[in-house]
Amino acid sequence: MGKKTDKASSNSDLEKYINKRLFDTIPLGIAVIDPDYNLVYANKAFEQLFGSWGNRKCYHVYKSREDMCSYCESAMTLKDGLPRANEEAGYDKNGRHIHYLQHTAPIIDDDGNFPYVIHIFTNITEATQIRDEHEVLFDQVPCNILLIDRNFRIVKANKRLTDWLGDPEGAYCFESLKGLKHKCTECTARQTFADGRIHTGYHVWKSSEGKTLHLHVITIPLKRADGSFDLVMEMAVDVTQTLKLQDGLKFAHRFLETVISTSMDGIFAVNEKGKVTIFNPAARKFFNIKDNQVISREELAGILPKGFLNQVSEGPGHVYLPETEVKTIDGETFPVRLVGNKLQRSDDSPLGMAFSVQDLREIKQLEKEKLEAERLAAVGHTVAGLSHGVKNLITALEGGMYMLNSGLSKGNIERIQKGLEMLMRNIERISIFVKTFLSFSKGREIQAKICDPAAIAKEVVELYEVKADELGIVLTNEKIGDVPPAPIDYESMHECLTNLVGNAIDACQVSNGDSCYVAVRTFEKNGIITYEVSDNGCGMDYEVKKKVFTTFFTTKGLGGSGLGLLMTKKIVQEHGGKIELESKPGQGTTFRIKFPRSRLPKVIEKEA
Repeated sequence: MGKKTDKASSNSDLEKYINKRLFDTIPLGIAVIDPDYNLVYANKAFEQLFGSWGNRKCYHVYKSREDMCSYCESAMTLKDGLPRANEEAGYDKNGRHIHYLQHTAPIIDDDGNFPYVIHIFTNITEATQIRDEHEVLFDQVPCNILLIDRNFRIVKANKRLTDWLGDPEGAYCFESLKGLKHKCTECTARQTFADGRIHTGYHVWKSSEGKTLHLHVITIPLKRADGSFDLVMEMAVDVTQTLKLQDGLKFAHRFLETVISTSMDGIFAVNEKGKVTIFNPAARKFFNIKDNQVISREELAGILPKGFLNQVSEGPGHVYLPETEVKTIDGETFPVRLVGNKLQRSDDSPLGMAFSVQDLREIKQLEKEKLEAERLAAVGHTVAGLSHGVKNLITALEGGMYMLNSGLSKGNIERIQKGLEMLMRNIERISIFVKTFLSFSKGREIQAKICDPAAIAKEVVELYEVKADELGIVLTNEKIGDVPPAPIDYESMHECLTNLVGNAIDACQVSNGDSCYVAVRTFEKNGIITYEVSDNGCGMDYEVKKKVFTTFFTTKGLGGSGLGLLMTKKIVQEHGGKIELESKPGQGTTFRIKFPRSRLPKVIEKEA
C-alpha cells in the first residue's frame, strides 16, 4: 500500500515539474497566443530573446509592428489546426535585426478545438549571416564555381556560371560545359576524387550558342571532419582574353624582330645593366662590326658622339640629333641622323636605352650632286643667254659701223660722229658684259669661315646708306632674334646682298614714288638662316619674274648686264641654300635667301 502511495506522489511531482518548470528549462523560446494574437504565456528563453511580453500582440513583440502581418502563419493554424515551420526576420529586445526559425502548432483541448497556438523559436541569426556571406561569396567571386558529385553531375553553380551557361544543375559537367557525350580524358575533378588532392588544369568550355571560353581550372575536395567527401568544388578562371593578349604579344614580338632585323636604319639597345642586347644587321654594316662580334658599352660609347650615352640615360627620355658624326669600329667618321630613347617601366624604374641611326652618306652625296646639277643648269641658262646677248651686241656694232661707213663715203661729219658714238657705247657695253660674264662663269672657290651672318648685312646696308639718303629712300637693317655664327664665304655673301640691295634701290628710284623704303632683315628659325631684302618700288609682273633668274635679262638698259641675280643665285646654291621671290607690280618686291645650317659648306682651313 505504501509503495503505491510513493509512486502516485512521484507522478504528481513530475506533473508539477512539467507544468511549472519544463518550458523554462528548454533552451528554445516558447510562447502561447490566443485567437486575438495576444501573448498569454512565454518562457525565460523567449524573454531573453524578445524581452517583456505581457498584454502585447505577437506582431508587436516579434517584429515591432503596430498592425498585423500581411501573411500570418498563426492565423492559418488557428483556422486549419495544422502545424507549420518557416524562417522569419524580426527584432530582439535591444532592437537588433534577427533571423529565427518559428515552429507554429495548435494547442488542442478535450473537445478537439484549438483555442491557442504555441510558437517555438530557434535563433538562427548567426547561421543566416554565415549562410548569406557564403552565398554572396559563392555568387560574386570573379570566377566560375560549381560543385560536382561523384557521378560528375553539377550539384550547384554560382551566378557567374549560370548567367553564361544557363542553369546546369543536375546535368553532367562534360555535357553541360563541353558538349561531350563521354567523360573528359583530362579531368581534374576525376583526379581530385581519386586522390583527394587539389588539382589544376586547362579546359575549354562551349556554350549552347557556340561561344568558347578558355579557362584555368582548380578542383578542391569538400571534405568532412573525418576526411571523407562526396563533392568537389571546381573553380574556373576565364583566361580567354589573357590568351589573346599572349598571342598578340607573340605576334608583336615576331613583328618587331622582323622590323629590327630588316630595317635599313641601324637599331641597337642597351639594358639597365649596360649590356648591349640588340645590334641589328644594318648597324653592324654601318659600324663595320662582324656578325658574331659582341659589343661592350665602352665600345658603343666610343663610336657614338662623346657623352651621347650619358645624355640619353640622364635626360628626359628622348634625344634627337638631326645631323651628327659617328665612328666605325675602325675609327672612320661618317654623318648620321641619331635618335636615343631612355626606356622605363610603368613604375619609372630604368629598363635601358634604345637607339636608331640613319646613315646620311648617300644623302649627302645626292645633295652634293644636286647642287652640282643646279650649278650646271645655271651655267646652261647662262650660255643660252650669252648667245642672245652677243647677237644683240653684234647687231648694235653693225649699226654703228654702218653709220660710220656711210658718213665717210658721203663726207657727212654728223653721221660719222653718230656712228663713232654708237661704236664707243657698244664697245663699253661689251667690256662690261664680258667682265661680268667671266666673273660669273669662272667665279672663285667658296672659302667658308665662321662669321656673323648679321654683320654681313649690316656692312652692305652701311655701304648704300649715302646713296639711299641722296635719293630720299629709307634704308633699314634689322636683326631679329639670335643668329649664331655660321660657316659662310663672307665676300660671296657680301656680293649677294649688294646685288639685292642695289636692285631694290634702283626699283625704288624707277617708281618715282614718295616714302620709298628698302628693308634688310636677318633672322634664324628652325635651323634656317634667312636674309630678306624688301622694297616698295616698281615691282615685277609675271613675265619679268619668270625671266629674272634664267637669262641675261635686265630692265636697266646699258646700265646692267643681266648677270647680277644669276651671280646671286649661283652663290646661294654653292652655300646649299635657295632664293625665293615675291613681287607685285607697283607694290614692291621681296627677295628671301634661306640657308639650312645642315647644308652650309664646311670650314676650309688654308694651308700655311
